Amino acid sequence: MNYFKIAIQKMEKFLQPPYLLLGFIFLFFGKNIIPINGDFIGGFDVGEYFFWHAQFIKEQFLSGTLPLWNPYYYSGHPFLANPQTFIFYPSTLFFIALPLPWAFNLDTVLHLYLAALGMYFLVFLITQSKSSGIAAGVVYCLSGYFMDNILSGHLTMIHTAALLPWIFYFLEKALKHKNIKFFLLSGLMLGLQILSGEPQNNFYSAFFVTFYFMVREVFGLSPYSRQPFHKFGVYFLFIPLVALGVGMVQILPSLEFMFLSDRAKNTYEFATFLSFPPKNFFTLIVPNPKTPLVDTNVEFTAYFGILAGVLAGVGLLCYRKPQDLWPYVMMLLMALTMILGEHTFLYKIYYTWLPGISIFRIPARSLVIFVFGMAVLVGFGVKHIAECGISLRQQRSKLFGLLVLLVCWWVGGKVLQIDFASREMVTAMGLILISFILIIVIRSLKNSKLIAGLLIAVLFGDLFLTYQSQTPILNQSRLTKPFPFETTFQQDPGLYRVAVPEGGLRGMKFHYQGIQGYTPISLDSYFNFIHVMADLPIPKYRRHKLNPEIFRADLIFSSKILGIKYAFVQFKERFRLVMNNQVIPRALLVKDAEFLPRLEEHIQYLKDPAFDPMKKVLLQINPPPPVNSSVETVPPSTPEEMVKITKYEANRIELQSFSLNDTYLVLSELFYPGWEAWVDGKEVPILRANFLLRAIGITPGPHEIVFLYRPMSFLVGAAISLMTFLVLGWIWLFPLAKKRLFKLSEGG
Repeated sequence: MNYFKIAIQKMEKFLQPPYLLLGFIFLFFGKNIIPINGDFIGGFDVGEYFFWHAQFIKEQFLSGTLPLWNPYYYSGHPFLANPQTFIFYPSTLFFIALPLPWAFNLDTVLHLYLAALGMYFLVFLITQSKSSGIAAGVVYCLSGYFMDNILSGHLTMIHTAALLPWIFYFLEKALKHKNIKFFLLSGLMLGLQILSGEPQNNFYSAFFVTFYFMVREVFGLSPYSRQPFHKFGVYFLFIPLVALGVGMVQILPSLEFMFLSDRAKNTYEFATFLSFPPKNFFTLIVPNPKTPLVDTNVEFTAYFGILAGVLAGVGLLCYRKPQDLWPYVMMLLMALTMILGEHTFLYKIYYTWLPGISIFRIPARSLVIFVFGMAVLVGFGVKHIAECGISLRQQRSKLFGLLVLLVCWWVGGKVLQIDFASREMVTAMGLILISFILIIVIRSLKNSKLIAGLLIAVLFGDLFLTYQSQTPILNQSRLTKPFPFETTFQQDPGLYRVAVPEGGLRGMKFHYQGIQGYTPISLDSYFNFIHVMADLPIPKYRRHKLNPEIFRADLIFSSKILGIKYAFVQFKERFRLVMNNQVIPRALLVKDAEFLPRLEEHIQYLKDPAFDPMKKVLLQINPPPPVNSSVETVPPSTPEEMVKITKYEANRIELQSFSLNDTYLVLSELFYPGWEAWVDGKEVPILRANFLLRAIGITPGPHEIVFLYRPMSFLVGAAISLMTFLVLGWIWLFPLAKKRLFKLSEGG
């Protein structure tokens, strides 16, 4: 009998919430968790985007270089300044230290677990119910928001959503314990979220945590604190202060990049692109229905389960602590007005008056707050049913709610012209019936643990049936298999650029430099230049890649100053690799310069077929003459003028030059703040040349020249972030050290 008790105790220990949640995640992904033969969990954007970032980051760090600049896409662009590179986020260590398939799987699974665990601790803190926390954790981490972002490969959105519950958890702890350290921890979580790579989700987190705090404190809904609002308001300011301090190493370079990008001049139409269509609320019942009348874009996914919807309704109507309930309800209502975007007049007000919201497009991305809030309500519903049971009246109301869902299922199927025999419709119908039966059965049960267990099992089963089969798998060998044209580039070493319409980031692995890219943010001057030179319209909303029309045979070499040697162009219905016989060198010496302060004039000159960039350079400012520029005679044995690149790295370019007269060294690299030029150890100004390139003035004779990328935005940001971590470490470690020393002195 004692052995039996011991076994029960061990099983109960194993069935503790953290282990249970991890078990649910392992059960959901099964054998896919272990990357066998190079297979790993990864969706579309992992294969097109994040995989190549990881290759570049790994290569740069292992060679002892910080990946600040990337020469391989969009003719060279700032790399760290793109927040989606998440270089300073802790999980980047996985990609540096581990094989990439292991790193991607670990990153995905760990963040789902962090999401589940954070939601568990938050709901448990509020309800003091383990089963409520487990239910909320399961619903949140396996919801359509996470699963469809895995399917689409939106790695950074998974990161930020995983950290969201922790921000609110530490805020709740701060309010409950009246301890400033928990405000600091909430700020630390928000700061880590900034480093994790999705600025739009960072904005929503910061806004809604402030909204939540204001609702609690201003309207007197805090169950913990009766201190004056102005005092707690001062404490709350530690959250944004710490978050900004931690994230400043990413914030400053990203802001610098943003102000020079296409995001600097957004319109209302751009900001409301991909607003959540009202008819897509049907996908809360039937996710991904097969019908052309419903946009199944992954940005519109918010399914969290049929029974979960019923339990959220129970939480809304029956939870007995309004001071806990109403802040989340108000958050949900606010989130609903945001996700609808252009479909509600309120978004125009947000766009006009809410700082920062105009930077972003896709209002539907605030669904992360909606799913988060609904998961909390699910926890409240489980708490009520497990501990209070269901009265006959409540049972009837819940069954009536399920009947309403069934009617919505039928009407929606008819209106949206969905096949009722499709897998999605049959599954939804089955889950409604299972929930119907469960509500009937639970009323006769008296064991609260059994009730909670049944509810959690059905919640998990719902999401398992809906999403488990769609787990996307990529293979490293297939991704990194060279294309035939890439073999051509490898056999022709040299500093030139290529124009390839798809796979714009593969050059980071195969070391060729392309004019194409695949990024959510790019330099406005570069993007405009490429399209204007080709006389093509600039893509209005989707700015990830260049207009595909550029890759026509008659337009592909229109950007003549970029040194494009190879291009993959379309002939009739197939693509063919062509070579340009007149490629401008990456570095050249030009004696003749013309001063044109208006950049629009540069474009007019460059488009003129008579303009030869090998003989003349266009400068935006009239520079002073180079120092020590006078040379009276040149010995007859002097070699010819020349310039050559002796070393080319991501953040550093070294050259040697010789000229007989004052001249300009024009470098076919993009002009961008943070680049410095040194001639024979002396810093010289970099001039903006030919609309978007760099140039420096040099004197006669031989010179050693270095271009170095060392942006002040990064240096200042890194110093602020380091100082913030030192202060936080001192706050935590110094009191502990003092206590330890005190104990040692007593023992002595």
